[in-house]
Amino acid sequence: MTKFKLSCFYILFMTLCFTQLTFAAFNNIGVGARPLGLGGAFVALADDSNAPNYNAAGLAYIEEIQIGATHAQRFNGLITYNTIGGIIPLGSVGTLGANIGILTEDSDIYQEQTIRFSYGKTIFKQLGVGANLKLFGITYDEENEFVIENPYFSQTSSSALSFDVGLIAKPFNSLSVGISVENLLPADMSVSDAHTDSVPQNIRAGLVYRLESIAEMSAQGAVMSNLLKASLGTIEVTSRNGEIFTRAGAEIWLNKAIAIRGGYGMKTGGNSVTTLNLGGSAKIPIGSTALQLDYGFQLLTGDLQDNTTQRFSVNLLF
Repeated sequence: MTKFKLSCFYILFMTLCFTQLTFAAFNNIGVGARPLGLGGAFVALADDSNAPNYNAAGLAYIEEIQIGATHAQRFNGLITYNTIGGIIPLGSVGTLGANIGILTEDSDIYQEQTIRFSYGKTIFKQLGVGANLKLFGITYDEENEFVIENPYFSQTSSSALSFDVGLIAKPFNSLSVGISVENLLPADMSVSDAHTDSVPQNIRAGLVYRLESIAEMSAQGAVMSNLLKASLGTIEVTSRNGEIFTRAGAEIWLNKAIAIRGGYGMKTGGNSVTTLNLGGSAKIPIGSTALQLDYGFQLLTGDLQDNTTQRFSVNLLF
């Protein structure tokens, strides 16, 4: 089957059989190469320009201006997702963020857009809260023969607003707990009068543990102690449309410039899927700023066996 036929099959299947798949990118595809390398377990970490996409409360603890961009491909290049965003801390006022993500498929029949405005602030040192205001949009190519002749379509575009809320608690220096509820306001993205298609609600909960406290108690040598200080483990559970996603990952900064990551994910309820994840980073100092290059790779097994996802991210820290 050619790539074009695969893409058309994807659109036909997505639209006529399981229309909720149309909105997968809005709250489940994930953003950023670093979170991908961690298996997607980022709700309790959320400490870089990817934070608004997982937990806006993470903005409350970001103290530097960041600009980030990601390029991702899924299903062997049939689906492409690009995003760009920035974060600006404003001291005691809180932290602002904004980003836009655009998903396309290779036949250019269908496109999704998400625009997000974010805010985060600490209530007190151990508790941060945050929120996202989101604008969703979908567009079908109104000049495409498939769209013109398909009686399913009453219109070829749709848009709607929704919002997310989240919190991050830090009861100990080494432990963070994160919770995020996404798409609290129902967002109807229907393009057919015969169907109502709303963006599903996402509920994420997780924790991250930094190994620096173990390093302080360890009797190991300086090299091992430094590795422990720059390492963390994270786990997350997500509920969406009756499906449960369990994700876990680990990150180790080998030095100030190089990091490696690994992760695992499992979905239960509906189709069964597991993921294996790898990733890494290179941080390059540029004067008073730093350029961080991230890469993430995901292999899907189960019902989506042999499908892979790759993400490349650039994050500029001021």
